Formats: sequence, C-alpha cells, structure tokens
Amino acid sequence: MEKNTSAKKASRTRESVKIKIPVLGPVPAPLWAPLAMIGVLALTLLVFSPRFFSIPNLTVVLLDAAIVMIVAVGITVVITGRGIDLSVGGIMILSATVMGAAIKDFDLAVWLAIPLALIVGAGAGLFNGTMIMKLGIPDFIATLASELIFRGLALVYLGGAIFYNFGPEIAFFGRGDLFGVIPMPIFISFGALIIGHIIFTYHRSGMRLHAVGQNPMAARRMGVKVVRYRMMTYVISGFLAAVAGVVMTGRLDAVVATGAVLILLQSIAATIVGGTYLFGGRGSMIGTGLGAVLLAMLANAVVMLGFQLFWQNVASGAVILLTLAINSRKGRGAAQGAG
Repeated sequence: MEKNTSAKKASRTRESVKIKIPVLGPVPAPLWAPLAMIGVLALTLLVFSPRFFSIPNLTVVLLDAAIVMIVAVGITVVITGRGIDLSVGGIMILSATVMGAAIKDFDLAVWLAIPLALIVGAGAGLFNGTMIMKLGIPDFIATLASELIFRGLALVYLGGAIFYNFGPEIAFFGRGDLFGVIPMPIFISFGALIIGHIIFTYHRSGMRLHAVGQNPMAARRMGVKVVRYRMMTYVISGFLAAVAGVVMTGRLDAVVATGAVLILLQSIAATIVGGTYLFGGRGSMIGTGLGAVLLAMLANAVVMLGFQLFWQNVASGAVILLTLAINSRKGRGAAQGAG
C-alpha cells in the first residue's frame, strides 16, 4: 500500500511539474512595457488617425515587421546565450547575392538556389561561431569584422550591378499569399517566432541555452556543452538572416549589395524592447514579436500622423531608452526588495 501511495504521489508530482511549466519561457521577460506602449500608440492613432486600423494598413504594418521579426528571432537566440551578432545584414545580402547569382548567372533552378542561400547563411553563422568560440575573438569584434567581409564579398561580386526580375517563384516568398489569405512574409515570420517560442519554453535546448546565458561555468558543471550551444546560436542567427534575405528579395524583386543597412539596429531594438536581457540568460520570443510590431507601428504612425519620415528613428530610439529605463528601474526595485 505504501509503495502504491508513493507511486501515486510521484505521478501527481510529475503531472504538476508539467502543468507548472511557465508559458512565457523558463525565465519570463517583462512584457508589460511593450504591451503598454502598443496600447498607448493604438489609442493615440484611434483618436488622431482611425485609418490606421483599416485591414490593408494593418497588413502593411505586419509586412513591415516581418523581415525584422525573422532576423530578431535569431538575434534573440544569440543574446540569450550571452552573445551578439552584428553581421546579420551582411549575411542577408551575401545569401541573397548567392541566390541571385545561382539563378541569373548559373541558371540553377529556384528549388536549388534557395537552399544554397540558406546553407550560405548557416555557414556564415558557423564561421562567426568558430571565430568566437574556437579562436577566442570577442563576439563584438568578430561579427563586426564578418559583417564587413560578407557585405564586401557581395559588393565585389555584384560590382555595383543589381539582380532583378526573378519571376513568380521568388516573388511568392515576398509578395505571395498562402492559400490566398495569409501573406507569405507574415506566415514565415510568425512561423519562426512560434517555433522559437516552443523551443525556448518547452524543449530542453531552450532551457539549457538560458542556463548558458545566465552562468556558463555553472552550466558546464551541470554537463551542458556550452561551446556547442553558443556556436549553434550563431548558426541559427545566420540561417534566419538568410531566410530574411530570401523574403526581402521576393518583396523587392531585386538584390542590392548596399541594402539591409538598418536591419541590424531594427532587429536588436525589437529584441531589447521585447524584454530580452542584453547580457544573456533571459530571452522572450513573444517579446521579440511585440517589439517588431511596435517598431513597425511607430514607423507607420509617423507617416499617418503627417510627421517627416526621419522622425521614425527618433521615435524608435526613444522607445528603446524608455524600455531599458523601465526594466532597469524594476530590476533595481526587485534587488532592493530582496535585500
């Protein structure tokens, strides 16, 4: 009887553990700040520019957020593992250039050119991870240098030229609709976000990555292969940057080596605004999605409210500083309460 009772208790304990897994991840991020700012912005637009809430305009907002969101998911993974990747813009352009060259210069089929671009993106991420984890180069310096290398290779190959007119197959990824309803960039970006959230929240890889970001030494003592996990974060970031490069090419129907200049700042901004801790150990895919949508709403609101386009940068910078100020103040309050 005692054995049966203890077995039942253990079973109930396991069930309660399963139920108590946090929905927002192993280290929940403060999401109320981006949610509050989205709410305030929405109310302001409701009063001064109700046209913002038309279905076509909301679709434009989500389309504008899509590419940033795809890249920001990779950035969230890297930052959660206590790293930084400044080369995503260069990887986007290099991957798109490889795809364009495969189609235009080497007459490869689209179904071969796109995987080739994704392999290039993952390979570029592996290059970053090797420099950082095997050669000991600081991630800031390594990825800044690789950004110059990747973008420089695209510039050398294109030589000022532009790949364009790719046809309907590539255009489908940037301007097509899934089942005639969901725009493909929105489907791809939210797909990446949902997969990232599931891994972060329910898979042991996400939990171990958070442990690596919080305390690499302690994670190593627990048997976590820190080097492998951190290298994989750069591979994932490079792969998703290449995905974003394919989507961007589909939207523009062109590859320009000088493009995607602001994507790094926008993706890091979306990640930080969404509550991911800049020094590792806490990442939020839901927050990253909210951050990307907030930045796209700000850009759209500037136009809707009749301000000059340059105010977009001012508004985005103000939102980042406000979010960091709120989160740091909350952190100080929690620390003082604990003391």
